[in-house]
Amino acid sequence: MNKTILLLLTAIFGGAASALAIPSTLAIDLRSSAWNSAGGTVQDTVGNVTATAAYPPGSLLTWSSTAGLGINSPSLLGLGTIDILNFTLAAGAGEGLSGAWVTNLFNGLTDEAGLLVLNTTAGTDYIGFLGLQTKSQNPLGDEYVDFGGSYNVLSASFYEVNALGSLTGNQNYSVAGFSRVPDGGPTLMLLGIGLISLMEFRRRFAF
Repeated sequence: MNKTILLLLTAIFGGAASALAIPSTLAIDLRSSAWNSAGGTVQDTVGNVTATAAYPPGSLLTWSSTAGLGINSPSLLGLGTIDILNFTLAAGAGEGLSGAWVTNLFNGLTDEAGLLVLNTTAGTDYIGFLGLQTKSQNPLGDEYVDFGGSYNVLSASFYEVNALGSLTGNQNYSVAGFSRVPDGGPTLMLLGIGLISLMEFRRRFAF
């Protein structure tokens, strides 16, 4: 735990996060009504994806059709807590994922920051993220956390620093879902067929 907290503090400003519009559909979409039952529970599973409000003790999941799954911390005044939201992806549910969408990182006064601990079949990666709130373009501090490639994800743990919490009207953070790189197979196949046809066409009329 201490190692994770240290990594959290050092990686917050080094993450590959950016303010982008959240797509209307996601490979794993936690805004789906299938997750509606997760609200008010500690843990819920839909398909092969399990979400857990892991820390602090007594935390519960929240759900929104726009923000996805979040965590509601019971800590006194919300001061100085680290809110941990875990996702476990079984039976290939995390295959080919390339990024995550974190929402509600702006607490009304400051941007909140955190660390994503990403466990994949290739190993463990640590990616920092920050709200980067702007009034006109990104009023809630929503962020896309880029994994830096396409991975088979086994679990994803979001550690968010809730520095001021309910003193500034914080509604806690959420995760809208995960993105997957589109399959380029059909496109590459069509491109290959096109190139072969072009080469044959040029060969016929070369003489």
